Amino acid sequence: MTRISPIVDDQLSCDQAGFRPGRSCCGQVLNLTQFIEDGYENQLKTGAVFVDLTAAYDTVNHKALLFKVAEMIKNTTIIKVLESLLNNRQYFVEMNSKKSRWRLQKNGLPQGSVLAPMLFNIYTNDQPQFRNIRRFIYADDLCIATQSKTFEIIENRLTEALSILSGYYKQWFLNANPGKTQVCTFHLNNHQANRILRVKWENEELENTKFPVYLGVTLDRTLSFKEHMRKLKEKVASRNNLLRKLANSKWGTDPNTLKTTAVALCFSTAEYCAPVWARSCHASAVDAELNQACRTITGNLKPTPLPAVYRMASIAPPAIRRDTLTRQERDKQLSGSRHPLYGHQQPPQRLKSRKSFATTNGLDGSNPAQHRLEQWEIWDRSTFHPTVPPPSESLPNGTSFKRNEWVALNRARAKVGRTQDNLHKWGLVPQPTCPCGEPIQTMDHILRECTLGVNTKDVFIKPQHTSYQGVSQWNVGDNM
Repeated sequence: MTRISPIVDDQLSCDQAGFRPGRSCCGQVLNLTQFIEDGYENQLKTGAVFVDLTAAYDTVNHKALLFKVAEMIKNTTIIKVLESLLNNRQYFVEMNSKKSRWRLQKNGLPQGSVLAPMLFNIYTNDQPQFRNIRRFIYADDLCIATQSKTFEIIENRLTEALSILSGYYKQWFLNANPGKTQVCTFHLNNHQANRILRVKWENEELENTKFPVYLGVTLDRTLSFKEHMRKLKEKVASRNNLLRKLANSKWGTDPNTLKTTAVALCFSTAEYCAPVWARSCHASAVDAELNQACRTITGNLKPTPLPAVYRMASIAPPAIRRDTLTRQERDKQLSGSRHPLYGHQQPPQRLKSRKSFATTNGLDGSNPAQHRLEQWEIWDRSTFHPTVPPPSESLPNGTSFKRNEWVALNRARAKVGRTQDNLHKWGLVPQPTCPCGEPIQTMDHILRECTLGVNTKDVFIKPQHTSYQGVSQWNVGDNM
């Protein structure tokens, strides 16, 4: 693969972004959404067809593939190696302890092979190109889109293009699936919001959808991403459920493991293709679940101010993380010649309310971690008690404590715990009285004065102190 990859990549269509260096799902989705945004600015409607192929990788014809590889690479030794890889592959099916006979695999690419994506790119590299129609290709995911002032012109163009595609797919043994292929229109005319595109493919009218999905991102007519954020919130919530299996207020794994798991499970999911949708007014919908992930790391209660939770979880606020990712992608787009949007010319801005990716700024030479921290410090001007650690992406001291001590320590740092005073405010107990006789049981009273609890000074719960013990005595319950 290392030998043939540079040769192949130079000859692949610039529309193909799948499994190529310098290209990504995020860049390709941005390519499509920026095309739609440019249509808004130019008062054009955008019609798009999201083409579905049935078992695309499994229907690749071996002889046809070797023919196309030979045309592109022109190396008989490599052709023979690929031929030996594809030929004489056998399989059987086992069900209920019964096995079928061995069968010969006559078509298809070896699933899981590092060569399979490249070979598929070669196989479909000669897909038809169309006048006045853009192609957005990522491996076997194809979207064709066109723009016009009228729906009728869009319908005619797309129908004609699909007719040409049908001939191509039949010629190369690929199975088009009109039943799962979807069409959608993007425009800002609310009076025509229910207007559907009548596009036919193989004598079958394609299904119109309000929420097409391209490379995992749910789009909509006005690119508000409201539906995408709803789905994303549900997805992160399910991952939060997994995270909560690792820790409670009294038991659990260490904070470093929790943070690593939260970033890998929850934040990575919530930030997939963030540069595409980060400027949406609905982007903050997922923040509630990310806040919950941070509280799982620290053990803080819901009434704890969010700036304090972010500090103790050592994770920058979600909006700042999304902004940094967007700026990173903008730098790639401006300087990387392989980015799908490289050299994009932004049309004159007509709609002041639209904030497309092309209107964003880069990192201005700073690295992402530095930018996150700087923006975090600007955003968080809160004057917390000095026991709350400053903004940092390294967990504060105390990570070696047992889970119940770590939770109690963070609740003490934030001055928000299950004290009688707080429980009374939350309507969970009738009186705020401390069992020692103090009229109001506050956090300071427990830490400094209470004869029944820990008698300490704030210095013992400062982040710099590593030997703090005993605060867990009042850490009971986990109902908030």
